[in-house]
Amino acid sequence: MGDEHVWRNWGRTQRCGPAALESPRSDLEVVEAIGRARAARQRVKVVGGGHSFTDIACTDGRMLSLDLLDRVVGVDEAAATVTVEAGMTIHRLDQELAARDLALPNLGDIDRQSIAGAIATATHGTGATFGGLATFVRALELVTADGEVLRCSATEDPEIFHAARVGLGALGVVTKVTLACVPAFNLHHVERRHRLDEVLDDLDSFVDANEHFEFYWLPHTDYCATIANNRTDHSAHQKSAYKRWRAEVFYPNYFFGAVVGLGRAAPAMVPRLNALVAGGVGTTELVDRSDRILVSTRLVRFAEMEYAIPRERARDAVRGVRDVIDAAGLRVSFPIEVRFTAPDDIPLSTAYGRDTCYVAVHMARGVAYEEYFRGVEALMNTLDGRPHWGKLHFQNAATLAPRYPEWDRFQTIRGKLDPEGRFSNAYLDRVLGPA
Repeated sequence: MGDEHVWRNWGRTQRCGPAALESPRSDLEVVEAIGRARAARQRVKVVGGGHSFTDIACTDGRMLSLDLLDRVVGVDEAAATVTVEAGMTIHRLDQELAARDLALPNLGDIDRQSIAGAIATATHGTGATFGGLATFVRALELVTADGEVLRCSATEDPEIFHAARVGLGALGVVTKVTLACVPAFNLHHVERRHRLDEVLDDLDSFVDANEHFEFYWLPHTDYCATIANNRTDHSAHQKSAYKRWRAEVFYPNYFFGAVVGLGRAAPAMVPRLNALVAGGVGTTELVDRSDRILVSTRLVRFAEMEYAIPRERARDAVRGVRDVIDAAGLRVSFPIEVRFTAPDDIPLSTAYGRDTCYVAVHMARGVAYEEYFRGVEALMNTLDGRPHWGKLHFQNAATLAPRYPEWDRFQTIRGKLDPEGRFSNAYLDRVLGPA
């Protein structure tokens, strides 16, 4: 397989060699590409920013990149919605909204994904009263396996809309998304170091006292960093460009990357290196535009697994991950990330029907992760865990179906829209079953 025919994801955890790669510029060109795939008896997969760690975008058939479908279609001021093409990155979307004094109500901590890809995999931020990005969707336009351009919303083909908000790419090629927006707002950001057990013992107070709360625990230490972000009417007061680069780029990327690299070369040093990093966490406070606060710069590549569990099991999960690491004698240089969201009613959303805690574990690129991730997954299985669709896991349709009350409802819609499995691949065959 020559490199010129290889597609790789951002984390370098997946690669594939599609038979054809196309970059359509319109709905019509998407329809034509699907027609060519149908004639050649090829499967079709869409790729966005490549930030999924699973092989959800991989194919040996026809790959469609939506990078050129990245325009603002329209803004409805009365309805407070924006309609954009599906290939627009969240980074670009944030800029477009800010130019119109608008914002999304919440964001994840990475903004390089396409908006359609982030929605399709149930990507989320943190905040106990906020749903994931898919809960902001008010309408979708997608091209189905037979070439039909279908628009759906709560009032137009509502059954399809109900499922397609988190569709895993299994229902069609999403080409346009209409999203609910809010007036642009600033956030007051406070980051502090705490002892892990103090945070876990009083976790509900931390979560409920803040609009957006999360924490990161460094394995092999007793410390974590808490991050609280709350709306404020205060004007932005940013650090100087140098101080901002040092705080947001140098330390979390270049410095941390060097520490991770040293730990990869000498695993026995990881506990001491983590103690060094934890000791350097101080108190950080600033006010800025919401997307600038919620989004982080990520330059160090890694592999990631994330599980959604009932919020009330959060303490068990974090302490259980600590036990997994200790029992196996693992050396883990990346923090464990813990976030929270509200429940929703989307069939394949990881937050379906319950207040949710997300626990994410990482390993540096090039470090074996399977023993760690399998140990964490075994723990999450005991906590009614649901894996993030775009992050590494070892589940299959048989193990996943009982965790989603509306599993059969989604499968019925999938069978209606794609009876021949045109939009399937090895990943979807595994996690959803063959079409």
